[in-house]
Order: sequence, then C-alpha cells, then structure tokens
Amino acid sequence: MKPQLTILAISLALAGCGGSGGSDTSASAAPTYTVSGTITAQNIDLQSQVCADINQNYMCDSGEPSSAANANGEFSITSTKKSILSVPLLAQVDTGIAANSTSGSASYYAYIAAPGLQKNAGNEINGISSLLAGYVADGLTVAEANSKLKAQLAKSGISISGDIQDDLSASELASLEQNIVSTIKVFKHSNRAFMLAQLSAKFDKSAADYVNGVLTNEEVVAFANFLEGELKAATALNDTGVIRYFSDIDDTQDVVEPQSSFPGQDAEYGFDKTELNTNTGNGFQFAKLDANGQVLADDAAQWSCVLDQRTGLIWESKTDDENSIQHKDRLLALELPGVVTPYDQDVDLATCKTKGDQICTTQDYVEHINSINLCGKSDWRLPTFHEFYNLLDFGETETNSDGKAYGLTYKYFPHQTAGIDYTSYIGSVWNQSIIYNQYSNTAVDGGFYYNEIGTLGGDRGYISSLEIYSGDVDSSDNYDSYQFPARLVSLQGK
Repeated sequence: MKPQLTILAISLALAGCGGSGGSDTSASAAPTYTVSGTITAQNIDLQSQVCADINQNYMCDSGEPSSAANANGEFSITSTKKSILSVPLLAQVDTGIAANSTSGSASYYAYIAAPGLQKNAGNEINGISSLLAGYVADGLTVAEANSKLKAQLAKSGISISGDIQDDLSASELASLEQNIVSTIKVFKHSNRAFMLAQLSAKFDKSAADYVNGVLTNEEVVAFANFLEGELKAATALNDTGVIRYFSDIDDTQDVVEPQSSFPGQDAEYGFDKTELNTNTGNGFQFAKLDANGQVLADDAAQWSCVLDQRTGLIWESKTDDENSIQHKDRLLALELPGVVTPYDQDVDLATCKTKGDQICTTQDYVEHINSINLCGKSDWRLPTFHEFYNLLDFGETETNSDGKAYGLTYKYFPHQTAGIDYTSYIGSVWNQSIIYNQYSNTAVDGGFYYNEIGTLGGDRGYISSLEIYSGDVDSSDNYDSYQFPARLVSLQGK
C-alpha cells in the first residue's frame, strides 16, 4: 500500500519548497525551444527575416516565430512552440517586385526554405535546402527527399556522399543553388508549396541546364512560367458534362427540363448549364489541333491532338487503324522510370509481340510519341489520375458498337478503347495512379496497387484497385497482371 501524506505533512512540504504562495514560478513557466542556423544562399541579403512556418503555407505570416538574421546570415528563433523544430524554416527574400502595382510602396517577397530537421542548431537555408523542402511539401520524408535529389544530381554526374542537407554548400552545387533561388524569386503564384514541390521534381527536366552554369533571367522566367502552367493544369476543373435531368414521370429516359420534384440535380449548376444556354458546350472547352499543334476549325474532319482550353492540357488523339502504333486498343505493360519496372509476362502479352515492334511498355510508347514530336510537343507522358478523371464526360450519349456510352466527349475523341474483359470496369487506360495505402495479405512480393478508372457505359467514373506486377515479381511463380492502352497528355506552351 502506498503511504498517505496527512494534510499537515502536505502543508509542511509545501512550506519547505516555497508553497503555492512562494515567489518561485519557474515550475509553472512554459518551456521554450530554440532553432538556429545560417542563411547561405547566394545573391540575396543575408540579413533577411527568418521564420518557423507553423501553418506550412510557405510564407512568413504575422504571429509566426521569427528573427532577423545578422550580417553573416546567422539566425536564432525562440518560441514556446515545440513545432518550430519540425516545420519548414523560411528566409524572406526581397524580389524587388512591387507587391501593389498601383502604389509601388511595398515589395513582393519570395521564400527560400529548409525542411524541419528536429535540430536545435546547425540548420542551413539556401536553394538546395529549398529543393529538399519542396519534396517534403509534396509528402516525402526527408530521407526520401534526399534519395530523389541524389538521383536527379546523378544524371548530371554529381555524387554526394551522405545526406545532402549536411553538404548544402558543396561547390559542385553552386550553380544549381543560385538557379533555384533565382527561379523562386520570379514565381508569381501564391500557392508556394505546390510551386516549390514542382520545382524540386522537375528542375532536371528543364530545357535549360540547372546544374552546370548560371542561367539567364530569360531561361529562369521561361521555366517558372512552365511551372505556373503546371499549377493551372493541376487546379483547373471541367464540369461533369451532365446536362439532362432525372424525372419520376419517365425514369427510363432523362429529360432536358429541371424537375421541381427532384431539385438540386447536377445539370442545374456549373459550366454545364451556363455553356449549354449559350450554345458553347456542355462543361468542356476543347479545340482540335493539327500535327504541328495549330488550332483547327471546330468542324475539322481530321486532327492529331485535342487541347483542353480550360486546363491547358493537350491530349493525344487515337486511331482506329490496327496497324498504327497509336491504335486505340494497343495494349502496353506499365513502366514508370524510377518507380515501376515492367513485368516480363505483361510485356509478353503486349500488342508489340503480335505486331513485331519494340513498343511494349508505357515508357516505350512515351518515348516513341516524343520522338515524332506529335503536335509539335516533346513532353508527352502518362496522365495523372486527376488529369484523366477531369476529362470524363458523364453527359456523353454517343455509344460504341456494344451499345456502351463513351466516357470522353465523342466529337473530339471518336476513337476510345473498348477495354479488356477481365478487369472490374471497362474502357480503362493507363494513368500514373500508383497507391501505397492498400494492403492485402495475399499481395505478391514486388506487386503494388493501382487505381483503374472505368470509362464506358455504366462503368464511367468508377474506380477499382488492381494489383499490378512489377519487374520485381518472380515470373516463374505468377501469371501476368494487367495490360492497358495509353492516352498521353502534354502541357500547352511547353
């Protein structure tokens, strides 16, 4: 049994240590935490304001713990908030651009960043740390961000031993560091987390060499504008295409009039309704493009690509010619460089084996379409899950030979895949939707899960999680997984 203190004993104990009436209040004071480091970026004012980005919107807001760095770029931030150790650290950079074009009285600030490393001291903020922070903003761990950035640097012959955050000022990174800061300074959009994540993921895909030599302002601005376009494509939405209403009078056929007994239906809202009333469409704004990427008349009989004018994405047109590599039902094995290697048995069942060519995987197909500069473009790729889903037209009534309504607007996409008959939904094409939060105790080692999107008839828009095999699967113990066609996408202006 635990000993019990009497009221008298408790009173004496309190008196001995000052009690509740004593002058010592340190026991009740909130603990403080300190994070310190140095700004090492080139060509900026080292005496910049540094903050702990508590709300992680990648800008220093009023009320966030902050401190001005000294002439050597050294800073120290103290706060009662322990999170200052784990949130991004930002250095505020004056771009010299007026924030208010009418008054010109204030400057627009950019922010270079460093990921939160749980370090009290020794933190460093520059362009290279900003790349790591960009990857973390996109959901990666710091370790994963290091691996990604190392792989990008290896393409340029740069090898960093150990963690990159411990060697941020390496001489071989000097040009990249300066170019990254220059790019951040010309970003126009306020969605800084997205823009930084895109810069991290794609600086090595720029037409200008970000690693070897300092870029001109024109080269930096051109790539920043490209990333701005990526943001537009990621955030712009079409409507559903639904322009008819369900009716309880005749539930076998939808009607064009709003139904008072069923208010709030899809067709009552959005681009669908406004564009239908002005005879400009049903929620989409498409344009046909010729082989050089030039806009054609809307009634053109032949075209090579389709521009989605709302998102800025350009979509590949397919063909009904079975001898064409762009045939709508050409089957490919999935290959995503650096992510998914193709599975041998899926490659063996690809259309290339019967056609006698070498276009067997999605990456083979991407490289082929880029090599022919389809519609004047050389940045073709598989669409993301959201990009393709945003293309679905749930109001399309044109049907294929099996009586299944098409999932894409038939006027612009007349050749759509019929799909394969052993998946959950029909009409699927490959996208980049690899998912890691799906688990099954029957999963095959080396396999992963993928979100398939149905595109025909009643399957339009339905999603099914499929197990796809990669090259790490033992082909001696397993059959094939899946093969789908592909419809590639590019970005206007790139």
